[in-house]
Amino acid sequence: MKIKTLLYAWLTGFATIWFASSASATVPSWFEPDSALAIHSRLASDFSLSMPQAVKNIKALYPKVTDADIDRFIDKHYLEVFIIDGKKRMHRKSPRNLVLLNPNMNNWTGRGSESEPIRRKIAADIIAASKTDEVKPSLTQKITIRFSIDVPYNDVLEGDTIKVWMPFPIESDRQSNVELISTSRHKTIRSTGHSVHNTLYMEAPVVKGKPTHFEYTVSYDCSALYIAPEYILSHIKPYDKDSEIYRKYTEFQTPHIVRLDDLAKEIVGEETNPFRQSELVFNYIVKHYPWAGAREYSTIPCIPQYVIEQRHGDCGQVALLYISLMRTLGVPARWESGWMLHPNEKNLHDWAEVYFEGVGWVPIDVSFGRYTNADDNRVVNFYSTGIDFYRFATNKGVFSPLYPAKRYLRSDNVDLQMGEVETTRGNLFYGGWKKNLEILSIKPIEQ
Repeated sequence: MKIKTLLYAWLTGFATIWFASSASATVPSWFEPDSALAIHSRLASDFSLSMPQAVKNIKALYPKVTDADIDRFIDKHYLEVFIIDGKKRMHRKSPRNLVLLNPNMNNWTGRGSESEPIRRKIAADIIAASKTDEVKPSLTQKITIRFSIDVPYNDVLEGDTIKVWMPFPIESDRQSNVELISTSRHKTIRSTGHSVHNTLYMEAPVVKGKPTHFEYTVSYDCSALYIAPEYILSHIKPYDKDSEIYRKYTEFQTPHIVRLDDLAKEIVGEETNPFRQSELVFNYIVKHYPWAGAREYSTIPCIPQYVIEQRHGDCGQVALLYISLMRTLGVPARWESGWMLHPNEKNLHDWAEVYFEGVGWVPIDVSFGRYTNADDNRVVNFYSTGIDFYRFATNKGVFSPLYPAKRYLRSDNVDLQMGEVETTRGNLFYGGWKKNLEILSIKPIEQ
């Protein structure tokens, strides 16, 4: 028996003894007292479809698909499988991802190619309001949101304390005047300056039979930024490789910001201009890696490599691929994430920034892609040098400790957008609580 198998058996036995001695009749799957077992549990949950069930689900959605087709789709990574406890399992999102990934089932020609009119109008308005001779945010909006986390009562929580880390707006050139309006708990801790994951921390004792509620209301100013490619090309300078920005943001942060020399060279060839390199990398990702529903980040050993191997990725996965490729090329790039608050499109979202000497930090949203159905070429290319004002940014990096420190494995150990919850005895995974972000108002600020 291999050492890893022995360790797993020992951990499983330990967990069984702990659970058996618990007063709770049934320990819910979202309660994670053992971080080592948590990853296995999350993998099993993500790959919850047995192959017979997966085939049944796929054929129910696509009646003309044959068994031979399914085998071929797995080989082409249109369907994702994983070996769990010696058995082949399929990712729970794969049946519905199939139509997104198989080019014979859709008319997809690249990320952003089917953009909605409202999205194109937002980009056009920002471009029209932007100056061509300077880098300056524009079209600022005051956004007020209410964020809450609710933990339903369960016997396993009795007598314990709930601790929560809630995403909170960062201060930046494009997001400013952050004002905490109210909180549901008297004592809170803001992580400002202590972590790249900006959070508001609260805790409260569990009251038997009652849910535990956490809430805050905040307002902040959010600005758009568009930098014309012509401006970048006319102002870009050679890098000062001794500067703090250059050294910090060309470093690699394993396991999710890594060297990808072969792919980077394949994409840019002999091109040496950092801006043109960024455009080539952006175009490559937009063309080659369609969006699909993702598995849990905490179960992926190296996210950029996962995108390359699986040939698809969600917004955060392709952002990490972009950052890895740019740093491989010696171009500073960094992560930014939180939520997108677009009309009727409120959701978690991740993007990036790239640094050009002589210009500064330029926002990059590779997941939004190229709006090739737009008439104006500047709108087509907006998201490779611009960003809109419907954002709630809460992270300036990845894979860093929270503040105050979290004892147990995080539900998302790469980013923080939904929040994190634990007790003194274990992590509470997503099924054990609910988050809600409510947009109270978005009001334009006169320039």
